[in-house]
Amino acid sequence: MEYDKTDKRFFLSIMGLAALTGVVTYFIFSAASPHVGVQNSIYRLELPPESEAGAATETPADTEVVDESQFTNKVSISIEAGASTQGNPDYGPDPATATSDALVTWVNEDTAPHSATSGTGPADPESGKLFDSGLLTANNKFSIPAEKLGQGEVSYYCTVHPYMVAKITVS
Repeated sequence: MEYDKTDKRFFLSIMGLAALTGVVTYFIFSAASPHVGVQNSIYRLELPPESEAGAATETPADTEVVDESQFTNKVSISIEAGASTQGNPDYGPDPATATSDALVTWVNEDTAPHSATSGTGPADPESGKLFDSGLLTANNKFSIPAEKLGQGEVSYYCTVHPYMVAKITVS
């Protein structure tokens, strides 16, 4: 009989500890689990309001708007659909040619964002000093007068996909 009381106490103690462990575990994990609408991350950046964000993606802050009607000679370079996949055609035509009186325009025909940035790649110390389109979302474009590129061959690449490289020759 003495064993029955000890066994019952032991059993009830174990069950109490199990219940306590379950309650504590529930509260610890529910406090640490993600909640709908709450983003807790050291990598999270607050985005500007939509009106500011839309304006920022269309025209980079350091880029002047070019009046296309002032140019009769225009050179269009397309960022090809699927260019974000390495090995696919990226800029077309490549190499491109333009005269110094031309307006050179890059048009993003891909669904992924791209850029047209002067230089041979991210490691180039002259990267972006001649021109930088900023991010071009689908169907957006960036234009620059060819006279600003100077004479000769100019290399450019995509800052988002650095394997996308091309050249334009200004004569």
